[in-house]
Amino acid sequence: MKLPPVHPALRERLLEVVPAECLDQQETNATTLSLRVNPLRAPPHETRAELEAAGVSLREEPTLPLAFTTEAPLRQVQACAAWNEGRVHVQSLPSIAAALCLDPRPGQSVLDLCAAPGSKTSHLAALMENTGTLVAVDSSRTRTFRLQELLRRLGARAHCITAHGERWARRQREAFDRVLVDAPCSAEGRILAGDEAAAAGWSPGKVRRLASLQKSLLHAAIETLKPGGLLLYSTCTFSPEENELVLERAIDHAGGTITLEPLPIAVPNSRPALTELRGRRLHASLELARRVLPPQEGFFLALLKKAGHPPSHVGAAGSIQTEATGDHP
Repeated sequence: MKLPPVHPALRERLLEVVPAECLDQQETNATTLSLRVNPLRAPPHETRAELEAAGVSLREEPTLPLAFTTEAPLRQVQACAAWNEGRVHVQSLPSIAAALCLDPRPGQSVLDLCAAPGSKTSHLAALMENTGTLVAVDSSRTRTFRLQELLRRLGARAHCITAHGERWARRQREAFDRVLVDAPCSAEGRILAGDEAAAAGWSPGKVRRLASLQKSLLHAAIETLKPGGLLLYSTCTFSPEENELVLERAIDHAGGTITLEPLPIAVPNSRPALTELRGRRLHASLELARRVLPPQEGFFLALLKKAGHPPSHVGAAGSIQTEATGDHP
């Protein structure tokens, strides 16, 4: 698959941060599908055996537990009972890596601040073994319905709330052990993966508008984090304005209470984030964040830790406000 036609300004910007060979050899992963086996519905080894018996040959991703790639077409996977019964879910490898990097534990209080359509929320629930408190917030009621439907299919439990995340989060001070902010973005990574709708919707103005929203979301999310808690910030875009510069602003805004941490797993085809941009030096710690390049879906991952010691008890949700929810039992 070749790179679809893109805005000339986008290609010029991409060449600042994406190696030229990634733009020139975009035929790479067109037929490769990635998926995650869901332990909430069945033992993973049984699901894998069933898929392979149905002719879906799987290659294990060594650093991403329960993640696989296959050359089988999507329709073949969807024809399997494992798909209809929620035992397997198609999801990009960098997206799978996001929840794994956050490393939520059973019994903790966890927030997914930009949750729909729910791939990462359901993964968080699986890692938590459907225990503790998982809150999923999204600003769109329609997208929240899609989130709830996916959670039902995969057997994942979360309190689903329709609200503007940056406003809702301000009322949840130090309530969560883990927070995921998979922020709305300009989707430049999806454009390189062949998403023509994303390409048609891109503009420099959109990047600026989204960067402003991302800063508000991240600042509010940091407030919800308990001392010693972890926050994973991610996007599916290459834009430094939406990645490194959002992080740098958040670190400055937090006044020393937030630090970047190394990712706990090796993410396939990733490299350190930028520490210099257009002649300007950025925070040296940004090299701990990771940019994921093609042939994977373009992605950005950064793990932040809040200063202080976590509470001695696990999973206390404080005064988490879940009014106006569409709770999934």
